Amino acid sequence: MNLQKLKATVYEIAAVSTIKQLKTKYEVLKSLDMRRKASWEQALAIVQQHQTEFTSWLENPPDEYKELFAEIDRVAGNYDNELAILKQKQQAMMSIADDIKALAEEIQDEGDRLKYEARQSQQADWN
Repeated sequence: MNLQKLKATVYEIAAVSTIKQLKTKYEVLKSLDMRRKASWEQALAIVQQHQTEFTSWLENPPDEYKELFAEIDRVAGNYDNELAILKQKQQAMMSIADDIKALAEEIQDEGDRLKYEARQSQQADWN
């Protein structure tokens, strides 16, 4: 793997975009000279190992985290439900607003027509 692809792979796995961010996220990399390809190869191995360990931990977290994750899932589900209800209400309100706007335009047109007829009638009376 060439150096550019190696760097891109490390950045992608680590979810960072600079060497500084990489070294901040992975303290063990601070001593590496990132001008060397060998350092990037070591970084890749370390980042992949951390990723594997984290994935493994996520698959079987300690009990206290399982409870926390369950609570997060419950709250997120409630949020999604409330958001869906809110969107439905928003859609209904937009529909009502459109209906009111159309009714207001009809009433305005009717008012204009009545004014016109009143003027016509008044002019006819004057003549």
